[in-house]
Amino acid sequence: MRNLRTVAVAALAAVVVVWSSIPAHASVHHSHRSHASVKHQQKTEVQPYKGALVEDADTGKVLYELNADMPWPPASMAKMMLLLVAEDQVKAGNVSLTDPVRISERSAHTGGSRVGLIEGQVYPLGELMKAALIKSANDAAVAVAEKIGGSVEATVRMMNARARGLGMTHTVYHTVDGLPPRPAHDVDQTSARDLATVARAIISSTDLLKWSGLEEAEFDGGVCMLHNTNHLIGHFDGCDGLKTGFTFQAGFNLTATAKRGNLRLVSVVLGAPSNAQRFAQTAKLMEWAFDHYTAVSLLKSGQPLPVQVHVETGQYLQPIVAHEVKVVVPREDSSGIRLEYRVPSSVSGPVKAGEQIGLVVVHDHDGVVSEAAALSPVSVSLPGDNVGTLGNGWNADKPTAYNQAPEYQEAQ
Repeated sequence: MRNLRTVAVAALAAVVVVWSSIPAHASVHHSHRSHASVKHQQKTEVQPYKGALVEDADTGKVLYELNADMPWPPASMAKMMLLLVAEDQVKAGNVSLTDPVRISERSAHTGGSRVGLIEGQVYPLGELMKAALIKSANDAAVAVAEKIGGSVEATVRMMNARARGLGMTHTVYHTVDGLPPRPAHDVDQTSARDLATVARAIISSTDLLKWSGLEEAEFDGGVCMLHNTNHLIGHFDGCDGLKTGFTFQAGFNLTATAKRGNLRLVSVVLGAPSNAQRFAQTAKLMEWAFDHYTAVSLLKSGQPLPVQVHVETGQYLQPIVAHEVKVVVPREDSSGIRLEYRVPSSVSGPVKAGEQIGLVVVHDHDGVVSEAAALSPVSVSLPGDNVGTLGNGWNADKPTAYNQAPEYQEAQ
């Protein structure tokens, strides 16, 4: 292992499953959903986890999975969705990280992991979010929920709505902190795949990693120190998040992320038998993925595509790609990647700069890997026209669908 020290080194020494068992007993099959189905045969009687998943954070391509859709309690990993919803509210301008939050009786009396909040105290919202993420403080989580939603119950509804919007089909929240109402009776439900989904949303749309990547941090200017419950932080090369979770029913769980070079991974381990094992197994899975996969950038954001589109005015457009097109491929086999440009050969205007006029589709041996919009780089207006339609088989009402136009342009 690279750069594994202290706790992480000791944890890895205790691993029961031999390292080579992961690649030796995994067969990968890509699907049109960019998922991979991995059949894992355990060769030891000691099971290191009940479910697991490793995927590319940018594309969602699954590199390894075991029982990825198995229902499982998230425990404190429910706080990931709470904090994603809180970030949504900050972006919408409904709250600010500097807003004062008065600690309620409910918050002050929340059990489990805490920072010791006292009823009537006032803290900035951002400090409470930081405590909920780094230390997994339940009292801080309740205070955050009461601030952003008006009540815990209202925030739970927001969390479930956000989960549905992300396509998290195995997830239902009843709490904001993951605490069971009584020992061995968790009420929240999720899956490894859904946890990876919310982790990817956090990575792509928030800056919460600035907190989750800290080994320790001051709380409210030194009132206390927050020690990260994720022991891979500072001990596994590239790891900067995300969240631990433990209850008697759920066992020891970890949703983690790490980045090396151009490849960022998300890993989920569910139901590990011990605190040390959740970190050891996560490190093992991510190290294996970093060793066996690489990220290849095919197109840069805004790069012109090698196709032309004729506009009714006689002008020709060279579309550009909307965002970086990247694929994750096995290091020993990067062949078979093909770019298809689903761009009509002609359109009738007007066309606005930045308007989608096609798709870039990435294929590998097994099907579609990813897609990106092909955009017009300039505006083209037609005299007397206010609204135009895209021709040659392109459906302007459904800009992400290509209606089998007789001519489209393709390149290897």
